[in-house]
Amino acid sequence: MTLTDRFINRIYSIKFEDITPSAIQMVKTCLIDTFGVTIAGAKCLKLKDDALVNLLGGDEVVSPIGSTEKTSLLNAIFINGLNSHFLELDDGVRYGVIHPSAPLFSALLPVAQVNGVKWSQFLLGAICGYETSIRLASAIQPYHYSAGFHPTATCCTLGVAVGVAVMLGYSRDEVKDAFSAASIASYGTLKVLEDVSELKPYNCAKAAMNGYIAAAMAKAGFAGPKDALLGDTGFLKMMSSHYNEEILIGERDYFYVEKIYLKPYASCRHTHPEIEAAFKIRTEEGFDIKKVNRIYVQTYKGVIGKHDGNDILGESSARMSIPYSIAVALLTGKAGIAEFEAPYINDPFVLKLNKMVVIEGNEELSMLVPDKRVALMTVGQTDGKEFSCRVEYPKGEPENPLSHEELYAKFSAMSLHGGKTEEWSKNLFDYITKNENINVNKIN
Repeated sequence: MTLTDRFINRIYSIKFEDITPSAIQMVKTCLIDTFGVTIAGAKCLKLKDDALVNLLGGDEVVSPIGSTEKTSLLNAIFINGLNSHFLELDDGVRYGVIHPSAPLFSALLPVAQVNGVKWSQFLLGAICGYETSIRLASAIQPYHYSAGFHPTATCCTLGVAVGVAVMLGYSRDEVKDAFSAASIASYGTLKVLEDVSELKPYNCAKAAMNGYIAAAMAKAGFAGPKDALLGDTGFLKMMSSHYNEEILIGERDYFYVEKIYLKPYASCRHTHPEIEAAFKIRTEEGFDIKKVNRIYVQTYKGVIGKHDGNDILGESSARMSIPYSIAVALLTGKAGIAEFEAPYINDPFVLKLNKMVVIEGNEELSMLVPDKRVALMTVGQTDGKEFSCRVEYPKGEPENPLSHEELYAKFSAMSLHGGKTEEWSKNLFDYITKNENINVNKIN
């Protein structure tokens, strides 16, 4: 039996009855969170989304999240993927360095709505999609990320394919063929983080769309290779220098969706420990933002060369930058959507603080990854005063989760940003979080 067969057997063996209440609750939490950030992203990208839909064409079948206008199924999946990842507010998993919900729900929701899928099958598809994406990503990290790949683009393509296939009731062999097709279609690099690029959400959108297409290929009868994972041109060797077989196929007493973190701040997760350190420091007695002359950070080496840049070239680079995130957090005590847009990204004082930040990769802290992503921050002032803070689990991690009230506050803020009303926000939030049997056609 090939490794691919063993992996597919592990995923396909999951039944609805196996899903624990805690896993179900986390799927619902991720669904409402993803829906909210996608609505907000749709508002920000509306002009570009409209232009893209016009260029792509297609029949009017289903609405993207947050829209009342219908487009083709493929267009809706792709647009959802762009919008869900644009604001850097979608969830993630530190073990896989991956954002699984954005591409997964970008595809599952419109596909379910078009096909009249019941909640039980939707839930099962989501669980299997998470297991696929997160197991794969976790098994090849940190080597995959270090090589310059964007795991949300690569691993989530396979997760979406399996999630769609399981949700639609494919046979075991069809699920395997969907997985195999997705392994061939999966690609995306961290080049999207450079310069003034706005293409990071493109990787998420591609994962959603290509995952769905891979599932459709399988249903249409296109057979894949016997072992998509192994061999000289298999997924594992192409994507990483090392892999952990036990993570891929090992038994667990939990579902991987339970390892997801939610993001309270509108920036890359690698910036969040520093943001919270900045929040704490700015409240210390004697702190004076006008006297700051030194900001020094020790953290894990994985961020060096990717998220330690002091040059801010636009909104996207601001959201990826630890120095900028520290600067705006120290000044405002906030890190929402507005703090990563104009006028802040052009503010001379924010940029002055940003240039003060020096980040050093620490060997001891690097050894703690992925169990902990620690930041040690010290802020010095011209009067000789010095303030330090250590953050291990920023808000939203499974070890420090958002409360029900905090989750609603985020969802409501995202919905209002996207043009929805408070009443609409409360009704949808309650519908998803409080009902055991959800009609997916009511989620829009």
